[in-house]
Amino acid sequence: MMTLLEAPVRAIAEGDAFTIRAGCDKRIETCGAKFANTSSFRGFPHIPGQDAVLRYATKDGGHDGGVL
Repeated sequence: MMTLLEAPVRAIAEGDAFTIRAGCDKRIETCGAKFANTSSFRGFPHIPGQDAVLRYATKDGGHDGGVL
């Protein structure tokens, strides 16, 4: 199965030639599992999202500044 990022400008017809490239969802898990290339990952996998700012502090130890 193939999923296109955007709809084609013209209809795809039998015999058309095109290039297919492996996509990237910008997650370190995919970078390691699909491409075996975590050493070249250029993202920030351990920075919490905006929801981390809105959470309340609790006594369960979940807010120690570690990786989420």
